[in-house]
Amino acid sequence: MSKATKVVLATVLLSAVFSVGIIFSYVFA
Repeated sequence: MSKATKVVLATVLLSAVFSVGIIFSYVFA
């Protein structure tokens, strides 16, 4: 796997975790 692919995967994973965190903060607010 190339370095660029790993960077893209890491970015997508972080944004997904961030989105889930925002959704949970709205749900449990």
